[in-house]
Amino acid sequence: MTEDDIPAVADLMAGLKPEWWDRPGAERQLRGGQSWFLEDGGIIVGFLLGRAYPLYKTVEIECLGFDSHGALAIGAELTPLVSCCEDWAKSQGAVHVRFVIGSRGLSCHLRPVTEPWRTLKNLAAVDRPDYLWFLAMGYSASGILPNLYGSGHHGIILVKQLPPAGAQTPGGR
Repeated sequence: MTEDDIPAVADLMAGLKPEWWDRPGAERQLRGGQSWFLEDGGIIVGFLLGRAYPLYKTVEIECLGFDSHGALAIGAELTPLVSCCEDWAKSQGAVHVRFVIGSRGLSCHLRPVTEPWRTLKNLAAVDRPDYLWFLAMGYSASGILPNLYGSGHHGIILVKQLPPAGAQTPGGR
């Protein structure tokens, strides 16, 4: 994404989730990391913002989404952007990519987390296809942040270990 693309992506973000972003806030956030976007017929319909943490050899997917009939959605439509982010992460020397997903639609939602390890061991998607999509891309639930978004609204830390530079990946070379 170039500087010229940021206003249009910020408009999309603010339009899809005004309770999270206003346009100036979305622009500031996009300028704080590495971003990519999806177009359909010349119209920006999706975005992903990654942020590198070199000391931890990690890139975090800070935010992502696409326009699904006027609502913010996360899913397979964003696979090309996640791939770009993972490639960029490798180029930055990262060995992990992480994303924190909310617990809505997961078995732990609105339940107390007293033993995080047990909650993770029993974690299941009740109605959360985007969680299953992340798992299918090789991400694993590796931590939980209890009550991160409010009482009973937990954050699930998803992590993917990247293959070492030059390593063969299935179907790749």
